[in-house]
Amino acid sequence: MELTPVGPTPVGPTRPARPRWTRSLARTRTAGPGPEAVGLGPLRSPPILQHMTDAPDSPSTPVSPRLALALAEARDRRERRSKRLQPIVWGVLAVIAVQSLSSHPAPGAGGVHLAVALVLAGCLLPLAAVASGRWQVKTPLPCVVYCLLISGFGLALGVLQPGTMSTLPPGVGVLTAFVVLRLRPALILGGILTGGLVVTAFAGTDGSAVNLVSQLLFCGVLALMAVISRQAADNETRAELLLAQLEDAREAEAAAAALAERTRIAQDLHDVLAQTLSGLAIQVQAARLMARRQQAGQDLRELLDRAGQLVKDGLGEARRAVGVLRGDQLPSLERLPALVERYRTDLELDVSMTVTGAQRALPADAGMALYRGAQEALTNVARYARGARTTVTLRYEPQATVLTVEDQRDGSGPAPAALAGGSGLGLTGMRERLNAVGGNAIAGPTSHGWTVRMVLPA
Repeated sequence: MELTPVGPTPVGPTRPARPRWTRSLARTRTAGPGPEAVGLGPLRSPPILQHMTDAPDSPSTPVSPRLALALAEARDRRERRSKRLQPIVWGVLAVIAVQSLSSHPAPGAGGVHLAVALVLAGCLLPLAAVASGRWQVKTPLPCVVYCLLISGFGLALGVLQPGTMSTLPPGVGVLTAFVVLRLRPALILGGILTGGLVVTAFAGTDGSAVNLVSQLLFCGVLALMAVISRQAADNETRAELLLAQLEDAREAEAAAAALAERTRIAQDLHDVLAQTLSGLAIQVQAARLMARRQQAGQDLRELLDRAGQLVKDGLGEARRAVGVLRGDQLPSLERLPALVERYRTDLELDVSMTVTGAQRALPADAGMALYRGAQEALTNVARYARGARTTVTLRYEPQATVLTVEDQRDGSGPAPAALAGGSGLGLTGMRERLNAVGGNAIAGPTSHGWTVRMVLPA
């Protein structure tokens, strides 16, 4: 049996004002069913409670994983509570059936006996359908129909069989109404059902005035139990969701503090690197002009031109690093071809790039780790193997993304020694970046040059 609350139950004192962060979250609400649509009472609940509706096409706002988990746990609790009510409905059904079969006139095939049989069937069938889960009464219309059916047939059964327990069907109807409906509709429907008990009592066919008072009190106790139980469940759900939102707010506050600290560091880096490199660029430009006036050799002028370009590239990289600290978009593999092209044109490297496999999107930090690794490897080629033929290969394998930077030398001169013990700050930083995102990097000499291989699991 699923008796899912769908409306508010304004019971208890007014809730204090929400914290400021909760009110700010309320301003992000989008159109859609509010907390009243899921029976979370009149208290000012967070907007996230609108997601507790079971409607599959309801509009929704994005939720954090923590809030999604809290919502799922709340829905599971509601399902467990509904299932715990099913044995009770089966018990009520059995009591009504046994009492009716043992009363006079008993159900039969003709006359008043047939009428008793039809009324008994009309009372028991809705109970059986809900108890077995075949009929869901978690929305207002099915709930009202269900309550009217079992109560109407139950009272009719009390008229046909004086002395039977005709209070059970209306009692179940009152309980269901206060569990599922909002308070005002539940009060109206409960008044109609208890009014039927009064009419039956005035008909003089189902007990004395004392019996009528006990029946009304029984229905009132059931209604009060339903209100208290639903309010307790709603308060428990609110507490869990507010705690989840509080954790999210704390994480957001910590992230904001970290961003502020990164912004401060970025400003310091900008003041140091940008100003220093800008001064260096001015000095290099002055040296280039002086070399031209003094008619220096072509080799010296080309060297100064390359130095000026390197300073320019350094300024660009410094700006990008500062942007990353400020939270700007991170470098990714999409910019890898442009990086290779810049090394080929600006530093006059014999470098080419090959991409194989079906391309796929990588997390931002993983893409940046591979991009920075390729940048470091190409920088080492420019320093130690300028005349080598270099190949950058990006392979999208089923289980991993592999980036290889390999240079082939002409055989003149020994190859650099293998990376041992993590020596070399650039290669060490490359390894640390990849280890941080679950990958690894291998660098070392080959028979014809040097290879850097970076692997990132898919």
